[in-house]
Amino acid sequence: MQIIPAIDLREGACSRIFTDSAAQNIYSNDPLQQVILLKEAGASLVHITDLDGVFSGHICNIPVLQEIVTFGGVDIQLSGGVSNLRHVETLLTLGVKRVVLSTALQREQSLVAQAVQLYGDRVLAGLDGRDGMAITEGFETTVRNTVQHQIKMLREAGIIRIMYTELIRAGAFKGPNFEGIAKTINSGGVEVLVAGGINSLAAITKLKLMGARAAIIGKAIYTGAIDFKQAMQEAGHSELLI
Repeated sequence: MQIIPAIDLREGACSRIFTDSAAQNIYSNDPLQQVILLKEAGASLVHITDLDGVFSGHICNIPVLQEIVTFGGVDIQLSGGVSNLRHVETLLTLGVKRVVLSTALQREQSLVAQAVQLYGDRVLAGLDGRDGMAITEGFETTVRNTVQHQIKMLREAGIIRIMYTELIRAGAFKGPNFEGIAKTINSGGVEVLVAGGINSLAAITKLKLMGARAAIIGKAIYTGAIDFKQAMQEAGHSELLI
């Protein structure tokens, strides 16, 4: 299983949010330096969430992303505000290695299929869940389908990899919702990158045994609850093929 450290960007700074756009902690005002520190710890891929993009519906923080891609020395996987094919093209042209398709883009299955046809496995789908239901946008409570049904639709569109976030656990430091994650992994046909609530080496071990392809970890690394190098050892860290 791969361990992917995570950074959330908010107005050019590294931030971790909780359950809405207001509750947050700023961990660093220098995202590039944070990426360099992660590289020095052994990271080859960093997941970045553009929080401004999440809440605005379009990609933001382009100058910061360009700086990170140019000088960070790691591959970048980005989510947040990717709501059309032009956004995908912009990010990949910028040098982002892998782009997470947001639920706004997923509203039209044909667009997901086009993205897969154009960019292959450099695109994956972001799926946010709460109590077994797929959340349509960010932290809002509107639901559209069950998580399993949404995965089926994505699979039919050609998606082979999803990033699954249990929103109620994201940033809350309460541990993953293993029951919901197990159902997602067992839906079959896609690789699952798990995010949200991963707060211990024991959680990493359990996710590995459950069949998660990767664990995306943010707050626990920042606070020191999880040592990144130990996490990689615990996971039997392996790289995703692109």
